[in-house]
Amino acid sequence: MASSPSPLEHAHKAILESRPPATDDLTYLTIVQSHLSPEVLPALNDVLQDVELTQRIGWDLVHMLLPLPGSAPCLKTVARLGNPREVILQVTEALRLLVLDQPVEEDDDDAAEEKAAETEEARKTEKIEQAEPTRDALVASPTPAETPEPTEADKFCLLVSMLATLHPRIKTKYPSRFLSASLMAILSSYRPSSQATHAVTAFAQTLSGNKRPPLPTRKSSLSIQNLTIASDEKDEKAPDPEAAAEDPKEEAIQKKLVQSFVTHIIELYVKDNSLDWSARLQENFAPDKMVPGKKSFGEAFREDLELQEREVLLGKLVALARDVGLNGADYLFNAPEQDLPTPPNDSEGEDFAPTSPDDIPLSLTGCLFLTANAIFSSVMFKNTNVTLPALSIFPSLSLITNKFIGTTSLETSGTEPPPIIDALLSIGLWLEHTDHFVAGHLDPQDFLQLLQTLSLVSANCPDPTLRHAAHILTSNILHAHPTDRLRLNFISDTLEHCPFEPLRASAVGWLKEELVRAHTRKSDDLFGTPAAVAALQPYLFPYESILDADTDSELWEDFRRTFPFHMAALNLIFFLNSEEYRDLVPEGSMSVVEEVYLQPLRTARTRLEKALKEGGELEKVVGVEEAKLGFAEVGLLGERLDMCLEHEQA
Repeated sequence: MASSPSPLEHAHKAILESRPPATDDLTYLTIVQSHLSPEVLPALNDVLQDVELTQRIGWDLVHMLLPLPGSAPCLKTVARLGNPREVILQVTEALRLLVLDQPVEEDDDDAAEEKAAETEEARKTEKIEQAEPTRDALVASPTPAETPEPTEADKFCLLVSMLATLHPRIKTKYPSRFLSASLMAILSSYRPSSQATHAVTAFAQTLSGNKRPPLPTRKSSLSIQNLTIASDEKDEKAPDPEAAAEDPKEEAIQKKLVQSFVTHIIELYVKDNSLDWSARLQENFAPDKMVPGKKSFGEAFREDLELQEREVLLGKLVALARDVGLNGADYLFNAPEQDLPTPPNDSEGEDFAPTSPDDIPLSLTGCLFLTANAIFSSVMFKNTNVTLPALSIFPSLSLITNKFIGTTSLETSGTEPPPIIDALLSIGLWLEHTDHFVAGHLDPQDFLQLLQTLSLVSANCPDPTLRHAAHILTSNILHAHPTDRLRLNFISDTLEHCPFEPLRASAVGWLKEELVRAHTRKSDDLFGTPAAVAALQPYLFPYESILDADTDSELWEDFRRTFPFHMAALNLIFFLNSEEYRDLVPEGSMSVVEEVYLQPLRTARTRLEKALKEGGELEKVVGVEEAKLGFAEVGLLGERLDMCLEHEQA
C-alpha cells in the first residue's frame, strides 16, 4: 500500500505542477502563497527561471518572499528576470514599509531574560545531541528552515541589492524618475550600520559604472551577515519588455542624482559614527599636550577593530564620491542659500522628479564631511590623491561656520550635532596650523563674529573633547590678530556680557596669555603696559554679589555657577603679584581688588564651609555626598584665596 505524500512533497508538487499554463497567473500566485515555506523555495526558484512567467508574476512575489528565511535566490531571480518597472515599484514600497526604529520597552526585560535562558538551555541540549549523533542526524542535511528569519536590516540589504540589479535593466525615456524614487526610498530606510552601509555602497558603485577591486580582508570583531545578492555578470538578465530610447538630458540628471545620494549617505553615516577628526589632528599638531598614560584618540583608531571598520567604510564612501565626480568643497562654498536639501526621511521628497541637474541639491553637511575628511587624510595618512581646497580662516572658515552654527541664541549656539562641529573644528585647526589665516580684506566684524561663535561652541557643546578643541582654536585665532585693541575689546566684551562662567574663565586665560606673549616679546602694545589690566579690572574682579544671597542654598547655587570664573580670577591675581609681572598692574589697584573682591569672597567662603560641613544646614538640603564634594571645592578656592591675600599683605 503506497504511503500518502508528506505535506512538503505535496507543496513541491503543487508549485511545480500548477504553474501556468496549467493554471492562470492569479490562481498560481494563490497556490504559491498557500504552500510557501523555506523548504519549497528551491523549487519555486526553478519555476522562476521561466522568463515569461517571471515577467508576469515576479513583482507580486516581492512582499510575499521578503520575510522568508533563504528567499535571497528567488528575489535575485525576480530582480534579474521580472518586469523591472513593476518590480522596482514593489521594492521601493517594501523599503518604505520596513520598521527599522522599534523602541525597546522596559516591560520586555523579563521576557528577554526568559528567552535568553531558553536559548542557553537549547544550546546545551544541542551540544548533547551533537556529542551523540543519531543515525537520522548523520544522514540528514540542513534545510532552509534552519536559516534564521531575516531582520529588518537584512531585508533592507536584500532590497537594495535587488535595486542594483534592476536599475541597469530599465530602458525608458526618463529612467531618472525611477532612480529618484528608489534613492529616496533607500535614504528614508537607511540606518548607518556596517551591514547597511556595505549594501548601499555596493548599490551606488553599480550605478556609478566604476568597478573597484574588493578591499583586502581584515580581522574584525563585527559579525556582518552578507545578505546582498550581488549579480553575477554571467547570470541572464531579461531585457526591458517596454524598452524605449532614453532622453539625451537623462545622463546628466542621473549623475547628479547619484552625487546627491552619495552626499546624503555620507551625511547620515558620519552623523552616526564619530570619527574624531579634530581630536586626532590636535594630537598630531601638539603631541606635547597629550596626557601621559592616557590612550590617545589615534591609538584608539589604530587598535579598536570597530573604529577601524568605521574608517574603512567611510573610505569606501569617499572613493565612491570621487568615482561620481564629487567635489565637496566647491559645493560647500558656492551652493545658493535656497539649495538646502530635503531631509532624507522627509516624506515630501518621495515624489521628487527632477527635470534638470540644477533641480537636485547635494547635502551641504555631506560636502562638509567630505572636505574635512580630505584635509584629515592629507595630514594623518599623507594622502596625496586628494586635491585640497584653497581655504583660509577668513573668509572660508567664517563662511561655513555661519552656515552650520546658529547665531540667533547664545544658549543654543554650539549644540549642533557633534560630527558637524568636529568637521568645522578640524578644518579650522588645520588652517590655523598651516597659517592660512586670511585671504583678502579682513572685516573686524567678521573676526569678532567667528570668535564669538567658536567661543560659544567651547561653552555649549555637549562633547568635552570638542569643547576643548573649540577653546584651542578660539584662543589661537584671537592671539593671531595683529591689532591689540581689537583683541582687548573681545576679551572685555566676553568678561562683561557673557552669561557663561566657564567662558568668562576662558577670557581670563586669554588675558593671561596675551600678557605673557607681550612680556616675552618685550612688546609695547596694550598688553605690555598696565592699560590692559586697568581696562578690564571692573570685569575681572567685580564686587562679589553672592554675599547678598538671603539663604545658604542661594549662596551655594551662585557659588557653583561662578566657581570656574573665581578660580581663574584668583589664579590671575597670583600671577600678577609675581615679581615678573607686577609692573603690569596699575598702581594701587590691588588694594581695591582686595577690598571689593577678595575680602567679600573670603566671607562667602567661610559661610559656605560652615553650611557644608558635617551636620551643616546645606548638608541636610543637598545630601552628604554633594556636600562633601562642595566642601572640597570651597576648600580648593579657599587655598588659592589665602595665597592671594598673603601676597597682598606681604
